[in-house]
Amino acid sequence: MRNAVQIDELTILTIDNSGCIGEKEADVVKVPNEVVAYFAARVALLEQWCAGAEPSHLVLANFTGDDAWADYVRGCQRQFDEIGKALPPITGSTESNFSALQSGLSLTMVGKKCFEPTIVNCHYFVIGRPLVGQQVLEHIHDVANLHELYLLWQTGVIQALWPCGSKGIGAEIAAFTRQQLGCELNMTASAGPATAVLVAVHESDVEKLYKAMSAPIYRLK
Repeated sequence: MRNAVQIDELTILTIDNSGCIGEKEADVVKVPNEVVAYFAARVALLEQWCAGAEPSHLVLANFTGDDAWADYVRGCQRQFDEIGKALPPITGSTESNFSALQSGLSLTMVGKKCFEPTIVNCHYFVIGRPLVGQQVLEHIHDVANLHELYLLWQTGVIQALWPCGSKGIGAEIAAFTRQQLGCELNMTASAGPATAVLVAVHESDVEKLYKAMSAPIYRLK
């Protein structure tokens, strides 16, 4: 697992936080609140798959204000619509006693383990490019597509996956593969909301991977 927490034999917790990103005047990155929640759900969902789990519940901690709640729910709904799954039940809390100058969201995802990932006898690839902030919106076609990843994960083409974050692809590769591998991408650039994802695939399924992915693919070696 990457950042997931295993509570018991089956229960997996994952989380993603977002600060200073949203619709408030003092936010550093200006995007709709719905988009903020969409990408938070993306990261937490990828962390679930990384642990071999499927989400069952979502918990929102909303520091932006009452008006943002519906937008955040719509963002989560949009992410689950994209992968063709029903939105799990959502609960949570909003800070409504005080008004913050900047937006803040924390999304916790509860899931159930249903698959045991493996990297044994696999080849490794990076799907998508490391992007952060405004780059994500400007280069959306270079972001790993979750619907495509989910289909290949469900059908067993992808044996294991590993989302990349702010530490850069190099650090994630070392943790995922336990090897010092590389590719042509900037190994230290932040991948923001997991715009790049590492996958492990058996040799017999490599062609299926290339045919299914719309984002750029980089083979590790």
